[in-house]
Amino acid sequence: MNDSSRKRNPVADFHANQRRNVSRWQGLVFPDIWLIVCWMSLMGIGMVMVTSSSLSTASVGQLDTFHFAVRQGIFYCGSLIVAYMVFSLGSAFFYEKSAMILVFSGMLLFALYIPGVGQSVNGARRWINLRVIHLQVGEIVKVAMILYAAAFLKRNGYRLDSSWRPVVMLLAVVAVFSALLLMQPDFGATAVLVATVLGMMFLAGVSWWRFLVLGIGVSALIVALLVSASYRVERLLAFTDPWSHQFDEGYQLVNSLISFGRGRIFGVGLGESIQKHQYLPEAHTDFIFAIIAEETGLVGALAVFMIFAVLVWRAFLIAHLADRVRKRFASNMAYGIGLWIAIQTLINIGVTTGALPTKGLTLPLISYGGSSVLMTCVALALLARVDAEARFQARREGKL
Repeated sequence: MNDSSRKRNPVADFHANQRRNVSRWQGLVFPDIWLIVCWMSLMGIGMVMVTSSSLSTASVGQLDTFHFAVRQGIFYCGSLIVAYMVFSLGSAFFYEKSAMILVFSGMLLFALYIPGVGQSVNGARRWINLRVIHLQVGEIVKVAMILYAAAFLKRNGYRLDSSWRPVVMLLAVVAVFSALLLMQPDFGATAVLVATVLGMMFLAGVSWWRFLVLGIGVSALIVALLVSASYRVERLLAFTDPWSHQFDEGYQLVNSLISFGRGRIFGVGLGESIQKHQYLPEAHTDFIFAIIAEETGLVGALAVFMIFAVLVWRAFLIAHLADRVRKRFASNMAYGIGLWIAIQTLINIGVTTGALPTKGLTLPLISYGGSSVLMTCVALALLARVDAEARFQARREGKL
């Protein structure tokens, strides 16, 4: 072969790149519009409410007035870029790499205990300091476990109804990661993780009686964990009667309930919250729903709740469609994402309304925090990819 034949042909390279781009996007349709609308709506609400609820915190901390709002905007933009990259990879990629992703998340959990890497806040060691962002590893573990469980259930789905072995094997992996999360300690993330995987197992075909046995066993274990630590017992006592503990363990819940009381039906108006002025701790993070209720009232709170309800509904419809076209991994993954968002949202709202004991869980896409926003956007990008693939296949088979 002579030297001239080795020279690159710009025209041929251009057409080759065009073919690669076509092959990357072929077999897809535009993702579910309701999923996109709910996703963007929650981010818009989050931007407004983080700006409103964080002004006082920034002022007290001698930071720029819009410090948290600007950072949240950066988190949103960066997360959408990562979400686009995830969407472009396809569900088959995550099926093949699910075990590797879970192992990587486990390595990050161990990295929390490396001096200078892990960061401890208020006695909890949950963050890796990346300078530009404090990465909360528990958020990565949730998505990694959903991917691994979805792949495992796809490979072992035919045995779930007839054997304990795959059930025990998957629960063993969940137990290991739950133990690592509890060491931080992060009981809230552990509860969400376990509940999500149990829900995925049931939807994948675990028999009723096996699921009942698992539910009773896990419930007993959760109760044992709750009473094993004195601070959790104090939170439970404060939860049962917060007004008797309004200056200690019940302080946060009491001020959250005051926010709901002040909001009434239509709220006091955007930016007019009193509780965000150093009365309600974590007003822009874990308890942001209380500020939403105070400033926009019952109407605004119900509107946010309904957006989450529609989002979860679309996730389950996408999962069902993927199952109809025999995309088992994609279906399991979509069910897992829907369950995760539903469980975490219900726990967060339950905590702020006094229906559940206090847990450090964010309201997905709305609460301030880069890790939570990033991993929720990654999960929704996976969901959008599943929908784009499944609806294309369904149209080809005449099922739509």
